[in-house]
Amino acid sequence: MPIAEDFKSIYTKNWEIYFSQCDPTGKMKLSEMANLFQLTASEHAIKGGLGFFDLQEFSQSWVMNRLRIEIDELPSWTDFVDVKTWIEVLKGAKSIRDFTIEKNGKKLIGASSLWAVFNTEKRRPDILQLDSSHIERFPDLKPTEIDNSILDKDFEPTEVIQYQVQFSDLDIVKHANNTKYLDWCLNTIDPEIIFKHRIKAIDMNFLKELSLHDEIKIQKLETENLIQFKIVNEDKVNFVCRLELR
Repeated sequence: MPIAEDFKSIYTKNWEIYFSQCDPTGKMKLSEMANLFQLTASEHAIKGGLGFFDLQEFSQSWVMNRLRIEIDELPSWTDFVDVKTWIEVLKGAKSIRDFTIEKNGKKLIGASSLWAVFNTEKRRPDILQLDSSHIERFPDLKPTEIDNSILDKDFEPTEVIQYQVQFSDLDIVKHANNTKYLDWCLNTIDPEIIFKHRIKAIDMNFLKELSLHDEIKIQKLETENLIQFKIVNEDKVNFVCRLELR
């Protein structure tokens, strides 16, 4: 698609928070928050001529590799929030895309993500084939105190939960949607951590895709203010996650 006439390098989308996006406390679910970032990123990419169908002309697609979210406050049901997104780095096969969620001008959440251009035929990273020179980069505009990073996956878990990927976990490309990985992990923790809003930061590394009926092990190590997870399928680590607690 052509570049939209109203394209801006910093994109803002106003979203209403619906009850179906909220947990029993009335606050936005963490996985819905991660999904909102990706929906906003998709809209921005489409306006900039770098959306899904634009990349598919070259058998390419955007794939999220890493995401760090720092939470001061969660939006509530009926809130209207502004999700802002911009590009920090875009070069070769990789892009760092940043986000904030604001309410009435107050920053509630910041997030930093790493994306790769993926060749859907060769099934490997690829150099972006489209021109991106019209997109301004903002290397000094940081939404988080700590950048997204590679997480340790060699820790020894103290708890292992078995799970099989279900049909409801799948998305349009027939693999488990990346927000489901976070939900699977959150389902294993003490609900009081959610009810008391103790999660102040989430780090995620998406390493390998999962498909219908895959048998996985959710491995967990919990310490006082840190919970680490890795999701393993056939002895290969597909996902790593770390929750920082207040």
